This record gives sequence, structure tokens and C-alpha cells, in this order.
Amino acid sequence: MSEWEGTEPDFDKSIGDGYLGKYILVDITYFDAQGHELRRVQLHGDIKSASADGILIALRGKKEGETWNMPPSLESMVPAKPGRYTLESTGEVIEDPDFLVTWSMTEPQKH
Repeated sequence: MSEWEGTEPDFDKSIGDGYLGKYILVDITYFDAQGHELRRVQLHGDIKSASADGILIALRGKKEGETWNMPPSLESMVPAKPGRYTLESTGEVIEDPDFLVTWSMTEPQKH
């Protein structure tokens, strides 16, 4: 499942390959055009592949057995501080992910 279109032409596969097997926590907050929060999605899992078509994550926890393909944006991934993270959306507690990704998505203004 992806929510973007196209590929990243400048994606460096050799750098992307260095992320394989890393544990990642993804936090996406959706807002309406007026800035009101609509929903929040939090996912976590292991990076299985990284290419210009996306970064495939094998999900853990409540979504075990599912995958999610995030945009091929390596620069959006920041090293996570060691510790426990409680997911607001599911109540899951995860420990010591390697990377964090946080995105805000805003719906376009309706005319």
C-alpha cells in the first residue's frame, strides 16, 4: 500500500541497501485543510527492501504478517534514541527501534 505516485530518480540503492534489516517506527498524522487532526497511523517493523519505488517494511506487532511500502525518502529517517516507545494508536510498546520517520499529511483545500 502506498499513498504517493512515481519513483525517486535520485535514489541511491547502495545507500538504501545499508538500511536493510533495520527496525523502523513510522508515525503519520493526517490533517484536514484547516489544520485539524483527522487521524494518526503508527507502524513499526523491519526494512526488507529499499529502492526508488519505495522502502518495504515487514510489519511487527498488531500488524504482523502485513507489509507497508513507504516513500523512498532515506533523508526522512532519523536515528532513534534507545528506549521504549508507546504507540498512541495501538497501545503497543516497542523497544529500541533503529530509525524514526514522522510525516504530516494535509488534505487539499476544497473549492
